[in-house]
Amino acid sequence: MNKLYKLQSLILFAGTIFAWITIYNDFSRFYKFYGSFTRLQDCAVPNPVTTPCFYGAFAFLFGFIWSLFILKRKSENRRVQQRKLNILLIASTIFAWGNFILEVIRFYTIKNGPKVSCSGISTDNVLLTPCFYGSVIFLTALIISVIIIIKSKPKV
Repeated sequence: MNKLYKLQSLILFAGTIFAWITIYNDFSRFYKFYGSFTRLQDCAVPNPVTTPCFYGAFAFLFGFIWSLFILKRKSENRRVQQRKLNILLIASTIFAWGNFILEVIRFYTIKNGPKVSCSGISTDNVLLTPCFYGSVIFLTALIISVIIIIKSKPKV
């Protein structure tokens, strides 16, 4: 059982690293274009604080820290905390896939001009965007969380 908790933490850690590297690159690109982080309107490259990746990065970080907290708990306290983390992962997965679906819709409805990902970089394949990878990582963490909850049910 402890291996599943460690796997959950590892997946959330990987998501956290991926998301924050993406955010760092987004902020670097934005600053290179505008020389500021405060511009929010009329931007060819979106300000990272207005992108779903920014908020997903915080969800990954919070989930990772929470998973470490659960990992260090005694087994009787783990179940309640795991259920709460599971709620966060459900919400995060819905948020991530919802944003990815919006990205797919935008991707395939643009007739002319470059097709851009949520980070504002052009792409030829919507499956190679940070939104897709983040969605998959959140879904993977949610699946592991559900497995943990199922396996930790008290035996009758």
